[in-house]
Amino acid sequence: MTQHVRNKATIYCYWLMSLYGVSIVMIGTLVPELLRYFEVSLSDIGFLMTIQCFGGILALFLGSRFAEKVKKSLIIPIAFGFLGLGFLVVGYSSSFLVLQTAFFLTGFFIRITDIFLNAFVGQLHQKKSGVYLNRLHMFFSIGAFTGPFYSGILIRLDFHWQQIYSIIGILFVVSGLLGCWFILPIGKMDLIRSPQNKVSLNFLEIIQDPKIWILGATLLFYSFHQLSVTVWLPYYLEDSLGASKEMANLAISLFWFGIILGRFFVSIIVKNQDPVRLLSLGSFVGAVLLVVGIYSRDILLTTSAYFLVGLLTGAVIPLAFTICYKIFPEVIALATTFLSIFLLSGQMVGPWLLGVSAEMFSINYAIFLTVITLFGCTLVWKLVSFPITNIPTKPALR
Repeated sequence: MTQHVRNKATIYCYWLMSLYGVSIVMIGTLVPELLRYFEVSLSDIGFLMTIQCFGGILALFLGSRFAEKVKKSLIIPIAFGFLGLGFLVVGYSSSFLVLQTAFFLTGFFIRITDIFLNAFVGQLHQKKSGVYLNRLHMFFSIGAFTGPFYSGILIRLDFHWQQIYSIIGILFVVSGLLGCWFILPIGKMDLIRSPQNKVSLNFLEIIQDPKIWILGATLLFYSFHQLSVTVWLPYYLEDSLGASKEMANLAISLFWFGIILGRFFVSIIVKNQDPVRLLSLGSFVGAVLLVVGIYSRDILLTTSAYFLVGLLTGAVIPLAFTICYKIFPEVIALATTFLSIFLLSGQMVGPWLLGVSAEMFSINYAIFLTVITLFGCTLVWKLVSFPITNIPTKPALR
């Protein structure tokens, strides 16, 4: 395979991951529109993300099982095309039940795409897989950063929320079709498997190791925090603090920009620092900043606090997976699948629980759940610690 073909396939994967990032963040900027159109409750909107994560968990079990048995260069564009069709169904939803079904389908194909993109890029660059996987997930963060600008601009131009989802759906379908030119020609190379280490641990032995539960609890708390902020921060700023739509969209973009910077800097800092200490300290300082920002009731201070939280905690997920690579090198696929269940569980519960809390009390109280979960990350690492040395300097996963 020529370097040109390899580079073309890599750029295509980066593009897909950036679109994936855009689609994940969009719902946070469109919550008021969805509430008005379907006349549903805040908990109903939060439950949309729960349904989407249910689809993701189903895909996780199926995708991780068959990732090494099917042709990834074929599955990726097909899954991305079906993901686009799912967003088109979202755009044409006339009832909330149809919308829920569409979100389940998008959750399934989002996770399938994610699993196979990781496997494909890692296989494409076996000698430098960590570097290229880190870049792949950096493009997810870039997409998440630009997503609020995309939906915000279209709302300002009087586009309906259904049109916004339909446009992103068309982009996904077209991008899937482009895969016929970008990655399908790779052909037989895609069937080559990476060298597999001899498995010395089974699933029962993995779950008996307390380290995997510590990492899992961290991902559960942080994914709860990250997706809850993504979905509810714009609504909180508009409804509670009286921010404009543009300011609310800017706030969530700055949160993700902080995550981008945090993941960039941590790959440098971790060379000389204990990653466990970084996880604990970043979560604690981030939680304190949020308390100050939320109690201030000031739009600029709250927005700044969430940007700094993104900066300080953005590397929690990649660092947790990187530590997992170090602890379980011989059964990494099994261990990361187990951790991904915790990750999706936090995403599944977080936005829904904030919606329920906002209904029962108010969004002013519900938003504090994003603070509590950061303190939870800190406590997990403080209560039970373990030494990790020689951690790779390039965190590979989101």
